[in-house]
Amino acid sequence: MNAAIVALILAMQAASSTQTLPPRDQPSVVPAGTAMIRGRIVDAQSGRPISLATLTASAPELGRENRTISTNSAGRYELRNLPAGRYTLSVTRNGYLTLRYGQRRPLEQGSVLQLLDRQIADNVDFALPRMSVISGRITDDEGEPVAGAAVMATQVMSSDGGRRLVPAAGSGFSSTDEAGGFRIGGLVPGDYLVSADLRETWPGTDAGVERLFGYSTTYFPGTTNAGARRVTVGLGAEAANTDFSLLPGRSATVSGTVVDSHGQPVINGAVSLVQSVGGQEGGRVSRGGDGHFTIVDVMPGEYVLRALSRGENRTTPELAVTPITIDGVDVEVAVATSSGWTATGRVVTDSGSIARVPRDRIIISSRSVVPTGFSTVSGNPLGPGRVQPDSSFFLDSIFGRARLVVTVPEGWMVKAILHDGRDVAGKPIETPGGETLSGVQILVSDRLTSVAGQLTGDNGAPAAGGTVLFFSGDSERWFENSWFVRAARPDQQGRYEVKGLPPGEYLAVALDYVPDRMWNDADYLESLRRYAQKVTIGDGESQTVALKLVMP
Repeated sequence: MNAAIVALILAMQAASSTQTLPPRDQPSVVPAGTAMIRGRIVDAQSGRPISLATLTASAPELGRENRTISTNSAGRYELRNLPAGRYTLSVTRNGYLTLRYGQRRPLEQGSVLQLLDRQIADNVDFALPRMSVISGRITDDEGEPVAGAAVMATQVMSSDGGRRLVPAAGSGFSSTDEAGGFRIGGLVPGDYLVSADLRETWPGTDAGVERLFGYSTTYFPGTTNAGARRVTVGLGAEAANTDFSLLPGRSATVSGTVVDSHGQPVINGAVSLVQSVGGQEGGRVSRGGDGHFTIVDVMPGEYVLRALSRGENRTTPELAVTPITIDGVDVEVAVATSSGWTATGRVVTDSGSIARVPRDRIIISSRSVVPTGFSTVSGNPLGPGRVQPDSSFFLDSIFGRARLVVTVPEGWMVKAILHDGRDVAGKPIETPGGETLSGVQILVSDRLTSVAGQLTGDNGAPAAGGTVLFFSGDSERWFENSWFVRAARPDQQGRYEVKGLPPGEYLAVALDYVPDRMWNDADYLESLRRYAQKVTIGDGESQTVALKLVMP
């Protein structure tokens, strides 16, 4: 990112500040607990006021609904009658990127705004950057425009335990018009892979054999390789003329047999083939009575073959997941499903009593750990585990190595998940298929841990612009959306607060800039270990930890 772009982004929030107005400008009587936020929203490039931009203020700890307001023709807004608290602010407007208070760069978390009783937070201004755009034209192999092609912008991100292509934040999708033109908006600055798909086929012959032909998934500037050239787009800029032609390819047939964990043909089951990126189904599936399946008219690309067995005498399904690359050559595979395992236990407090929280607000699911980087299932394919009136739960259809994932409402935390005296919270567990992991205790607590402190720079002065990361010292607990990893931005005085971390040993580090969700990447966290300081968080403990910005 060049210096001009960095300067522009840094200028977005340069004007944002909070102050208490001089006594002569304040009302003579301000009811206790009444506060105000006001400011102006302008275009980051032109400086012109933006009308009808929507500002949303949220303070989850207050347990209140979000407050929203739109700007007037001068780009100004006022939010009145706000209780004291720590607020997050965000601004949205068509044609612009969403901007959060304190955000200085794309993909950075927003900061919190500490609001006191009778305080007027003035000049809380936002300079909205226009969204970035990738546009171009898609043609066929003869140079004719292609209408109705699906165009997608993707990036390499950490997801489901590995690094893979995922659709860009925002929409990331477009469809070509009659002239073959496309326009993907809502993008943040960065490097993207741009691909196009057209679900159109025609008959032909190959070596005297009748085949179905179509177009392969094609990446800019015209290749079937996902390692193609990236398209770089700047802040508020348009990467135009991203033109390329679709590459024709021969369809293939994927066939094979599915047997269950006992070696018996799967009769009552389902087979599907979906693209690794985008999730579109490939080909047409037909089934035989002997566990045989055939998927015809599969165009070249990267796919995941999923086979789900629901035997007539089985209460729990069996599953198999196999990545497959199609390049015009027929593929034959033998697939063996494996049975899932079951977890049972209770959700209780430290004392062993039933937690005083509505049962339907606690969701228990599983997330499989798959070495290929593909997610076998998203949670439980039969639905999330439900907590019964006696606090017991039953969760089935867990495949292979998996983590138990527990979601609790605001004001509660998962303190530990115990089995045989060992805390397995956040850790991969593996139990033989068909067996039950019984006696699991999920400990929840409303005594939230809290770590707060002052963030400072090299000169010892408060630093309001950094990002604080707390992550478990145990790398097995580093996974996507782990409750053992937490990021926070400081308020305008450089003070941060992190609540709800389970008791244990952590590493804490403060950095000038961390892209949003980068902490899902285990390699990234490992690279920070040498710069972090160790912090031990006790049960229900509140402590103060001062952090200084480091520059890895």
